[in-house]
This record gives sequence, C-alpha cells and structure tokens, in this order.
Amino acid sequence: MTQNQPNNPRYKERLERARRSESLFQARSLVNASPSEVGKAAIGYTQARFNILSGAPTVAFTRSITTAELPSTGLGEINFIALEPPLMLVVVKGDFDISNLISGRFDDLKPRTKVKYIAYVFDLRAGIPSFISTGVQGEYFRRVLNDATLPDIPNKPITPAPSMPEPLPRPLVERPARKLPYGSVIPGENPQKP
Repeated sequence: MTQNQPNNPRYKERLERARRSESLFQARSLVNASPSEVGKAAIGYTQARFNILSGAPTVAFTRSITTAELPSTGLGEINFIALEPPLMLVVVKGDFDISNLISGRFDDLKPRTKVKYIAYVFDLRAGIPSFISTGVQGEYFRRVLNDATLPDIPNKPITPAPSMPEPLPRPLVERPARKLPYGSVIPGENPQKP
C-alpha cells in the first residue's frame, strides 16, 4: 500500500532531515571527549536537527560549565533532579532555520525562524543537549562570547499588534499594612460564598 505524500516543501525538508539525522548525529557518552570533540558533536546535532540555510556552521565557543555558572552567561538556567552530570557549553554560529525547534500542529503555516547562534549545554554522560538557546542576531550571546560587536538585548517592551485589545487595568485594592490571621477577609474584597 502506498501513501500519498503532500506536495509540501516543509514536509520534504523534514523527511530529508529525518533520513540524514542518524548519519549526522549519534548520541554517545562524551565524558572523556575533548572540547573540540564536543564541538563536533554539537555541529552534528545542529545539522541533524535544524535546516542550514547557507554556509557551514562553526563552533564559536566551547567550555565546561556548571548549572550554578550558567545564569551568569545570560542564557538562562537549568536544574537537575539528581546529581548534576558533567556539562559543556557550546555555541554554534551559522545561518539556521529553527522553525522545527517548537513543533506544533500547524507547522507548515508558521513562518521560518532564522537565527545566527545556537547555544547548547551538553550533558556529557548522555551525549545530548539538556539545554538549547538561540539568538537571531546574537543578542543573547554578547556576554558569553565576550563580543561587544553583537547587539545588546533589547530593553524595549513588546508592543501588541494593532488588532489586539488593550489590557484592562486591575482595580486597585488597598492591602492591609499588617498581616492578618489565616482565613481573615481582606477589607474591600468580596469573600467567596460556598
């Protein structure tokens, strides 16, 4: 029985990426690997997972890191329930389409998401990233790469689209200055009636 495949370029890209994924990246322990070997694994993971729009990706930065150090890079934070594995931070530079990073029901309707930097925190025991962060122009990588030529993180607030309704202001309720006993009704608020 043959199945009709849609004539959809995104479908074909995903199918091609799935076929080459196994040959490009194999999860394996990287505990005893050098930083350049972990960098090569990150390149393989990037090629297997994301669409490379132009050129060849390069490793911009690699170093061991702990979960306590990660927030100081400005990339975010991760936690492990059990003992923290050995970790390595790898930043890959290139021209990537990461639209498939967040998959959804209507993948084919969403626009491509192009980025120039992808940061991975590789769990060296598992041999795969336990954290992925991206940046369109490198704005989140300025601190970790120590590169003043990269744009700074924008401080401007996100403005809603013109079709979005204005948010309704919350009514102001004065809170008591002192703590009330548990179960007390705050003056000015309606108690819930059972």
